[in-house]
Amino acid sequence: MNIEFDQIDESFDDTTNLRTITEQALMPGRGLLLRTTIYSPNHLTASMVFVPGQGTAEEAFDSLSGKY
Repeated sequence: MNIEFDQIDESFDDTTNLRTITEQALMPGRGLLLRTTIYSPNHLTASMVFVPGQGTAEEAFDSLSGKY
């Protein structure tokens, strides 16, 4: 199974040089898969969370980019 992720948020902090990207993938009939990746000058960290759903085809979260 090939999972396609859509980016819903990206941020960069000039003080700590941390870049955070949050993405979502819709799992048809199952729910939503959220992936958050944190890039720092020394480490790379990834976290994935599965949110069970009702099998709806709509996105659970709208992109935050462009709203601020």
